[in-house]
Amino acid sequence: MRKDNSTRNMRLVVMESAATSGILSVPIMTPFYLSIGLNQEQIAMSQMAFTVVVMLLNLPLGWVADRFSRKWANVLGDLMVAIALLLYSTAQTMWFVVLCEVICGIGCAFSQGVDSTLLKHFAEKKDASGKLFKDKFGLMTSCNQIATLFVMLLGGPIGTIDFRLAIAVSAIPHLFGAIISCFIQDDSEKLQAESSPVRDICNLVKRNAKNGELRLRIAAYAVAREVTHGIIWVFTPLMLVVGIPLAIVSMGWVINSVAAYLGTKLARRFAKKMADWQLFIVPIILVSTASVIMFFNLNIFTIWLYACFGIAQGWSAATMMPLVKEHVRAAEQSSIESLARVVAQLLYIGAVWAINRAADFDVRYALLATAIIFVPITIPIAIKLRKE
Repeated sequence: MRKDNSTRNMRLVVMESAATSGILSVPIMTPFYLSIGLNQEQIAMSQMAFTVVVMLLNLPLGWVADRFSRKWANVLGDLMVAIALLLYSTAQTMWFVVLCEVICGIGCAFSQGVDSTLLKHFAEKKDASGKLFKDKFGLMTSCNQIATLFVMLLGGPIGTIDFRLAIAVSAIPHLFGAIISCFIQDDSEKLQAESSPVRDICNLVKRNAKNGELRLRIAAYAVAREVTHGIIWVFTPLMLVVGIPLAIVSMGWVINSVAAYLGTKLARRFAKKMADWQLFIVPIILVSTASVIMFFNLNIFTIWLYACFGIAQGWSAATMMPLVKEHVRAAEQSSIESLARVVAQLLYIGAVWAINRAADFDVRYALLATAIIFVPITIPIAIKLRKE
């Protein structure tokens, strides 16, 4: 009789997810972009290029992972991101930055959705009710935030020595993640081919699109995920504007990571007692309130309200994807998570451009743009969730 290694495999999945959850060089990326001649709008355009690639490939490569091997999709994805970061450390122009973002996007499209799918499979082998999965998913998001906190602590000091060194060192955790993935024993259910890959993907999307509860939760996931995403490239400029020296800017990112970890802990503590619509509106309220206050009164004290973005990020990461996965067949988990991410990325493409374009006029306008974009989208989704 084959030994059940579900606990060991869950531990490996959590370790790999934590290793690849953060990019060490994030705190210094905006100054790096500016140093090679990019403005905020061009930074946004490079991120749009990344997002378009991920958006186009997420669903096909999610299908590949479901059809063939989630484990090896993770390995390949982590390796490609590591290669992209090593190339990034040599970038001199916007077009080389875009090339690196494209390679990174392909890697992310391979691996996104795989960790949670594997975790759900191993958890449900031990507890079919889904409670263990939600607990382990919350634990994974908490571990991810702790790992991100650790790399942020390193990113700032290394970046003050050399921007390019910080970017190159960022590849190491992803190489480590690829190695960890090699030891996962992937016995999860595979998606069976029915006809051609293109037709199978189209049929999968059509079948799940008829599920109204799933559609609504994908929309909620997209909004809750992206409300903290489009403005991250403005966080460093916001800190510089209020007088925080570049040498300690990374501490702002560290505090934001601590806040995100707190968000995951709060979600694990209170989410079980809350309805879906309540889980959804928490991050929106936090972000919109902080954005409005900082827009009208941005200074060395109010800048720390940005921690609300961190709490919202952690809360959303721990709560929203499990709501989606509850309405998805086991064999289609990676594919539908990829579909949910595609919807989120469509929203991000418009939001990141608008927010960063606003920042070119005045960094405070990025805060106002965030509230203006996301609050109106939130209201109808929250109302529909509450009516269920």
